Amino acid sequence: MVQGAREQGFYPYFRPINRSWGTEVEVAGRRLIMIGSNDYLGLSHDPRVLEATAQALRRWGSGTGGSRFLCGNLTLHEALEERLATFVGKKKAVVHATGFTTNLGAIACLLTAQDVIVCDRENHASIFEGCQASRARLIPFAHNDAAAAARKLALARQKNLNGCLLLITEGVFSMSGDMAPLDELVKLKKVYPDLLLYLDDAHGLGVMGRQGRGTADHFGLTSQVDFIMGTFSKALASIGGFIAADDEAVLEYLRHHSKPLIFSAALPASNAATVLACLDILDQNPERVARLWEITRRVHAGYREIGLVTKHSKTPIIPIYIGAEEKAFFFAREMFDHGVFALPAIYPAVPRGQAVIRTAFMSTHKERQIQYVLEVLAKLAKKHRIRACDLDEPEPFVERGGFSATAANPSGTSASLAGD
Repeated sequence: MVQGAREQGFYPYFRPINRSWGTEVEVAGRRLIMIGSNDYLGLSHDPRVLEATAQALRRWGSGTGGSRFLCGNLTLHEALEERLATFVGKKKAVVHATGFTTNLGAIACLLTAQDVIVCDRENHASIFEGCQASRARLIPFAHNDAAAAARKLALARQKNLNGCLLLITEGVFSMSGDMAPLDELVKLKKVYPDLLLYLDDAHGLGVMGRQGRGTADHFGLTSQVDFIMGTFSKALASIGGFIAADDEAVLEYLRHHSKPLIFSAALPASNAATVLACLDILDQNPERVARLWEITRRVHAGYREIGLVTKHSKTPIIPIYIGAEEKAFFFAREMFDHGVFALPAIYPAVPRGQAVIRTAFMSTHKERQIQYVLEVLAKLAKKHRIRACDLDEPEPFVERGGFSATAANPSGTSASLAGD
C-alpha cells in the first residue's frame, strides 16, 4: 500500500520539513500553513523559550552523557519535577525522556500479574504497551463509557478479591478530540474505594483547565486522580514526559524501578529548560490559552458554515470526516497543493472507511491564515463532496464515541496512534 501510494503521488506521511516558523513550514521549497501540529500554544518558536533553551545548552551541553540513575541527573531535572508537580496540583513528579517511555515504565513497574487494569479502548499505544509489560490482567471498556467501565470493574472484583484495581484513561483523545468523562469515572471510586485512577493528559496539559493545568483541573478533580501523566511534546514545545502523584513513596519506587528511566539517557538540559520556560509563560501570560480557545471557536464556526462533518469536539483537535481512505489521501494532497499542511488519519487510527483529516490550530495562528485555510477547505469540500449535504449518512460519525485502532496492539484492543 505504501509503495503504491508513493507511485501514485499521494503518500502523505514522513514529509521532510526544511524549516519551521510554527504556524507555517517549508516543504520542498514551498511555504505552507500548518494546521496539523500538536504545538497548540505555538511556544516552540517563542523568543523566551528559545533563549532559555540556548542558555541551558551552553551550560550543560547537548546531552547528559548517561541515564539519570547514573551520571545524567541534573539539577534542572529536579527543578522541573518540582515545578511540574506544583503545576498539576500533586506533591511529586518523575520526569522521563519521552511520553511513551513514561507510560511504559510507570505502568509496567506499578502493577503485577495479580492486579487488574481497566482501560479505555481508545487509549494511546504506549499505555497498552505498559499494561502488557506489567503482566496485569487487562480489561478494555467501551470508549468514554463510564457505565461500561463500572461493569468491567464489577466483573474484575468478583474474580480478583485482593489485587490492585487501576483505571486508565486519557484526558483528551488525540485523534477524535474527545474529552474523557472524568467526573463520571471518578464517581466509581465511591463504589470501589481502593480503585486507583491514572490519567494520561498528554493532549490536555497546557490546553485544558486554569492556565493549562490539565483535564483534572478542568473538572476540579485533581485530588481524586491518583496519577497524572503528561508530555512535553505538545503544548510545552519540547520532548519528554512525567508522571505526578501525591503518594511520594510510590513515585520514589517508580524512580528506582522504571526501566526506561534507568536504562535510557536522561532528557537533555535544553529540553528541560524549554519546558520550564513554557511553564513560566503559562503562569505569566494566561491569555495564551485563552487565545487558543478563541481560535478553536472561530474554526469550529467556520467548519460549520462550510458544512464539514466534524465530531462534537470540546478541544482544539477537530477531525474532518472524509470517508474512504483513498479520498482522504487525495484530499490531503490537494490541501498541500493549495498551501495547507494537514494529514489524514486512516485505519487503524480510525475505523475502516471513516478516514479523517486531523486538524489542530495554534494560539499563534493569524486571522488571515485561518481565513485562507477555510477558503481552501470550502473549495475542496465542495469538489470532493464531503459536506454534510453531500453525504447520505454522516450522523454515525458524529455520534460515535471515538475511533478504534484494533490492529495497533496485539491484545486486540484499540490504541491511539498519535505521537506521545
